Amino acid sequence: MVSLISSCRSTHAPSHKHAIIPGQIKNLRTLVPTLYSGSEPSSLDHYRQLSDLGIKTVISVDAIAPDAQLAERFGIRVVHYPIGYDGISDQRAEQLAQAIAQLEHPIFLNCHHGTHRGPAALCVGAIGAGRITNTQAESFMTRAGTSLNYPGLWDAARTAESLDQSTLQQQGLFPERAPVSGFLDAMGQLDRLHDRMLDLAENGFETPQEHPDLSASAVSGQMYDLMRTIEMQPSLNEYAPEMRSAFSQSTEHARMLEIHIETHDHTKALESLRAFSRSCKDCHRRFRN
Repeated sequence: MVSLISSCRSTHAPSHKHAIIPGQIKNLRTLVPTLYSGSEPSSLDHYRQLSDLGIKTVISVDAIAPDAQLAERFGIRVVHYPIGYDGISDQRAEQLAQAIAQLEHPIFLNCHHGTHRGPAALCVGAIGAGRITNTQAESFMTRAGTSLNYPGLWDAARTAESLDQSTLQQQGLFPERAPVSGFLDAMGQLDRLHDRMLDLAENGFETPQEHPDLSASAVSGQMYDLMRTIEMQPSLNEYAPEMRSAFSQSTEHARMLEIHIETHDHTKALESLRAFSRSCKDCHRRFRN
């Protein structure tokens, strides 16, 4: 069982156990004093941790917007600047720099896992705001574990430039929730369901004592339903036929995972989860990066 789970975990670098259990924010790192990056704050405990650090502003570059209601309970402002894995546009880089220059510090910037997009975006914004150099950015991204499989993120940090004060102080837009495509939003939800299933697999697909409301049957069903929903979206037709075919293969792995969970065949369920994880990683490598 351990070897199969390890193979599933290889789709994320680094792995992050117990992602479904509220507690400490993962991959929490300090770029320079008052600028932090890490994983998505998604619970009361997470925002309490940020409050204890003195955080005043949370910026998310994930498809999922920050929880403004939770943040408000701790006097934290939230901003949503979603980016992809293929790089950071000049417009988004300018917005990140303006946010760092204008919003109250300390600032915490997150993606989903706090490993790839988040560290890159924080570095690009900090370079634009004149807080760090490109060399410092590369060093930080290396420490954060940002994968070389995302060359666009590395290029953004290597080529980012410091902005003049007039640009930094221009009136910026700091939305709590930015519009994202239905496809991207659904993929963000799928990523979280996948994480929960990986953690459930580590628990033998049994419901964790800490989460009596969470079951492998429910999560696998949600994964398959979401995959089918995404397949029916017209926006999927905008992608290459090879990408749509790869997505259909992943949907089939999700279907089999649900079946094996329902029949309590945990060995085959692990194999299906392993195949799903592998197909997602391959699809990302070919079409997302």
